[in-house]
Amino acid sequence: MSSKTKLTRHQCRELIFKLLFAKAFDKEADPNEYYETYIEITEEPTAEYVKNVFLGVCEYATEIDSEIEECSIKWKMSRMSTATRTILRLAVYEMTKIDVPAKVVLNEALEIIKVYDDETAPAFVNGILNKIARNHGLIKDAE
Repeated sequence: MSSKTKLTRHQCRELIFKLLFAKAFDKEADPNEYYETYIEITEEPTAEYVKNVFLGVCEYATEIDSEIEECSIKWKMSRMSTATRTILRLAVYEMTKIDVPAKVVLNEALEIIKVYDDETAPAFVNGILNKIARNHGLIKDAE
């Protein structure tokens, strides 16, 4: 993907989502090489954000997956669609590792999953992310 214009944060997230989604089918690929092969963003700070978040999700995938499974009662990661797993990983990383406000993460995750998964996915994703956000003290029960 080539981009000479500055992407919005939403466009960045959608790009990261697509990259993570594709990488899910190529688990053995080195994340740095994968990024360099498929992304041609030159505009800063867009390029830095996309690369850092993509590599961060890859680096913390095991930890993030454990947290998601703890909060997804009766649902193992293997039962979730690739799109759902991908958006959950991205959202959990943004909320817990780089301090993007939980409300922003939740809204963005829901907007993206509505496009890339079936009609049941948004409610499932919302439930998991709300539970994780509450567990981290990022939102209160009343929110």
